[in-house]
Amino acid sequence: MRNLSLVAWATAVLMTGCVSLSVPGAFSPVQGPLSRQSPIPAYAARMSGVLSGTITVTLANGEVCSGPWTFVSKTPSASAASPIDMAANWDFVYGKGFYVAHVVGNKLYARATLAGTMGTVLHVEMSNETNTRGNTKGVARDDSGNVFKVSVYN
Repeated sequence: MRNLSLVAWATAVLMTGCVSLSVPGAFSPVQGPLSRQSPIPAYAARMSGVLSGTITVTLANGEVCSGPWTFVSKTPSASAASPIDMAANWDFVYGKGFYVAHVVGNKLYARATLAGTMGTVLHVEMSNETNTRGNTKGVARDDSGNVFKVSVYN
């Protein structure tokens, strides 16, 4: 019944276009050149939408990276590589085996490619295994060899 209510609410939101959820977050480098800075930076992000939406993150040099996110249309499998294979990044950020144990098979699994105003490209994946507030986890990788832990403050 709860899922039916959520679907009804989400459908109503999409149909009316009057409500948009927006939550803050951060991208924190954990591997690559940015992770070797002292102090390690954290870049402010904003995620919006319900069943799809946008992610915007502002980097230290003022570059704004943004793009649409959407749920993966079919459940990811361990053998099927995503357009940009992020499994190793999940395991690096959250521990060995995390991707297979907590992301593969999850219905609430989203991807995004963010384009920067100065040419940076960020590939992002997020997952909320338990469908509860405060449990959204994510990873990102840019085209300069940086891997980020993505935090969503919902």
